[in-house]
Amino acid sequence: MNTKSAMLQTETQVFIPEDLISQIISSLPVKSLVRFKCVSNFWNTLIDDPTFVKLHLKKSKSSPNKQFTLITNHVKPSVGRDWSIIPYPISSLVDNPSATFVADSHYLLNLKDKDWSMAGSCNGLICLVGYRFTSTANKLQDYWLRIWNPATRKISRNIGHFCDVRDFGFRGFVFSFGWDDSTGTFKVVASRSIDHGYTTEMRVFAIGDNVWRNIESLQVRLLGMEWCGQRVDKGYEYGCVFLNTTFNWLAVQNWARVIVRHNWSYNWSYYVSDITVEDLVIVSLDLGTETYNKYRLPRGFFDKLPRKEPTIGVLEECLCLCYSYKETDIVIWQMKKFGVEESWILFLKISYNILQLDYDVSFLPLFLSKDGDTLVLCSSKNEAAILYNLRDNSMRQIEVRAHKTNIDDGTYNSLYLSLAQRYVESLISVC
Repeated sequence: MNTKSAMLQTETQVFIPEDLISQIISSLPVKSLVRFKCVSNFWNTLIDDPTFVKLHLKKSKSSPNKQFTLITNHVKPSVGRDWSIIPYPISSLVDNPSATFVADSHYLLNLKDKDWSMAGSCNGLICLVGYRFTSTANKLQDYWLRIWNPATRKISRNIGHFCDVRDFGFRGFVFSFGWDDSTGTFKVVASRSIDHGYTTEMRVFAIGDNVWRNIESLQVRLLGMEWCGQRVDKGYEYGCVFLNTTFNWLAVQNWARVIVRHNWSYNWSYYVSDITVEDLVIVSLDLGTETYNKYRLPRGFFDKLPRKEPTIGVLEECLCLCYSYKETDIVIWQMKKFGVEESWILFLKISYNILQLDYDVSFLPLFLSKDGDTLVLCSSKNEAAILYNLRDNSMRQIEVRAHKTNIDDGTYNSLYLSLAQRYVESLISVC
């Protein structure tokens, strides 16, 4: 290029304001933004700027075409457990519920320790829980945390370590992960049943403080605890729901009256005949104030409690309740205004015959398609998931598979739709 041409090109360059550049690139996926940091010092500074990070997260959450992410677990005997994520649009799942994927190495986490579970995901970060018995005789169990951002490929060091007794009357801890808007802090809550389930002990860990704090115990028994705990690695996360900076659980009041009659059994079907509708409530922990609220379930929703344990989840940014009705139908309610008991509405009633499953199966609603026609449901039977069409009352089995590699290397690969709804990409730091 001669000198005259170079001068002409310089004179005709278009100046783009920095604010406009921020708005344009904030819609890009994190994987691209990480690559663009090497374009210039300006781009590197911009993409790391806290204001830009918040803007990008806001757009990721509000995008009408946002993807949900398949969260996969890869287990190889005697080697350990790896996690990976696979970005995948909801619309693609609705149009094609049968697909096979190979994990992208960019989103693959290789862990040297064998025993990890997932506490949950929030604002692009995933909280992993490590655990091991340090003394089988004394039943001492170690716990620790690591925070992982799959999109930026960053993972924290081990944090939040503590050791505790796991014995009869003291069950293992269950972990939940969320965000406190009032302080701008990620928090982890560890909960466990003690005294044969009469009381639920609660501990809180704020990321950055590196200290576990005991908060007020709950005089109720939280349901779904047997779904979680060390079984989170199997994809069940029915017990705790994070919504509007609160953790929410189904719980049984007056538990001492029930459990004494059944020799401290934790099986729902053993004690359901002794629970009344008034005994079953939703307990909500506000992460800002670290105080509790209790909410009644919709009036008239049971004439008697179902044999299979009810579940709660989030559907269309609303708290929802799902249960078996008279062993013939699945019923889903939504709390349209969070915390307002009068805002419960009946969302859907589906016959078990249509779902081609017997009544001894719990369901968790996950997603509703953009047009409102198709609902994604995850079931407790074989970790299966289905698509239910609200217009013609039809169902289709979801047969999406994920593998760690292109070849069969002896790894057992699991895909968890029940964890998928909570993940959204972000640039947030794990430190």
